[in-house]
Amino acid sequence: MTLEHASRATGISIADITGPCRVRHLCWTRYAVMEAMRAKGLSLGTIGRLLKRDHSTVLLGLRQAEKLRGRADFESIRSAIA
Repeated sequence: MTLEHASRATGISIADITGPCRVRHLCWTRYAVMEAMRAKGLSLGTIGRLLKRDHSTVLLGLRQAEKLRGRADFESIRSAIA
C-alpha cells in the first residue's frame, strides 16, 4: 500500500492526503490509508513520517477509522484503497 496507490484509487492528490486540510473526505481518506498501512505491518512512527504526522495523530486516526467502520461512505473509501 503506497500513497501513490491511494491517490490513484481515490482521486485525491498525495499533497492533499499528507496536507493539513481537515475536510471530512480528506480526513477519512487519511484514516483509511493509516489503517491499510498499519495492516501491512508499518509502525505508527513510519506511518506518521509518510503522512507528515506525529505517531500519536496516527493512533488517533486509527481509532477514528475503527469508529467509522460500517458506514457506507467510509467503507467505499476503504475498499477503493484496499
